Amino acid sequence: MFSWRPSSLSQVRKPLLSLLLTGSALLLATPALARNRSHGRPSNGNNPPPSQSKNEAPRSGNNASGNTVVQGCGSNAIITIANYNVENFWDDNAENSGDQTYNEYKKNGSNWYSGQMYKAKAQNLAEAVRMAGAPDIVAMQEFESANNASRSLEILKPYVESMGYKYFALGQQNSKNPVAVTSAVMSKYPISSNDRLDFVVTEGQFKDINQGDETVSSLNSSARDPQVVTIDVQGQKVRIYTAHWKSRRGNPASGNVMRMAVAELTKRDIDAQRNANPNLDILVMGDFNSDYDERPLQYGMNSTDDKNLLKSDLGSDKMFNLWFELPSSERCSYMHSGELQCLDHMLVSSALFDGKGIDLVEQSFQVVGHNGGEAAQKLLRNDGRTPNRWGMQKNNGSSFFTGTGYSDHLPLVAKFKIPSLCKASN
Repeated sequence: MFSWRPSSLSQVRKPLLSLLLTGSALLLATPALARNRSHGRPSNGNNPPPSQSKNEAPRSGNNASGNTVVQGCGSNAIITIANYNVENFWDDNAENSGDQTYNEYKKNGSNWYSGQMYKAKAQNLAEAVRMAGAPDIVAMQEFESANNASRSLEILKPYVESMGYKYFALGQQNSKNPVAVTSAVMSKYPISSNDRLDFVVTEGQFKDINQGDETVSSLNSSARDPQVVTIDVQGQKVRIYTAHWKSRRGNPASGNVMRMAVAELTKRDIDAQRNANPNLDILVMGDFNSDYDERPLQYGMNSTDDKNLLKSDLGSDKMFNLWFELPSSERCSYMHSGELQCLDHMLVSSALFDGKGIDLVEQSFQVVGHNGGEAAQKLLRNDGRTPNRWGMQKNNGSSFFTGTGYSDHLPLVAKFKIPSLCKASN
């Protein structure tokens, strides 16, 4: 029962209620952006069923990833992959991000440095990862970028290395467009490449909307470049895209354009990769600040709720969104103002159904915390619905971190198998 361009690759060797109204996914208060909104929804007759009422807690099913048994496959043939928006993991250097530093992390603005809250944050993040089953690969969002020099992964490593994490990659951003936070990946398997997709928008993309006080320059300053890593899993390569799309704050129309633009950029690269290698296993993850029934996912990423379509047509250019492995009442990993949200996503290409390389273990997708136990007790508040976010209090312009809580998002987890290591009968 529920209780809710190539850039540098680094392997680290040695060892919130944080953003409130400036957080990337938090400003969803207007009714027009509520979970059951109808604006911007494609009218193709293929929308998913309405989600549960904002007052109805998700109900857990029997598909917990940790309990999934894959017939004919031993543990060496199964890998687990997760996505987690960690809610602002800053490093221990107050000068690293310069003008990009959020107020909550300025040297004289909080106890983040004097109280060594970055250590508490690392410890709590590691605990959340453990409760998620210590997945083999974890894509994360909201790590400090610090002009591509954040030490946050170095701080994190001592807290996770005992779980087997050896390889770390910070999402690199175009130096001409510095941003405050970026994505990151940690893995038990070698990361052979760490690249990015350069994301920019042009005036022409906004020709049909009123930008208000926003400019193309200001919008580009909030445009985070998607990270693309290649990971070698027991001789099999998987290409993983992890991204944090434009937040919902600001002009909704501009935000929609931004999210559609980064979706299309990502999909163009995926199509190019698939044309070069049709068998390439591709997984897309991140905080997209967009629901699965909105245009950036359905049209920008060409996502679908029909995995049988991909299984029957391995040449399909569609992406299967793993949310559709769950009943509509379970589709949420984030909450704001009582509204359950689906902003985090995991999408797979048709190659992950082809019986080669790496394949999705069907019905293994889950939201960590939706299946009771320790994860539900710790990652959720007492209402059994709301993520137990990283704690922060504000007083007279200063921020005080409590060292408690985890994130305003819940981790997503899914299992994958290596068919060549499973019995032929499977």
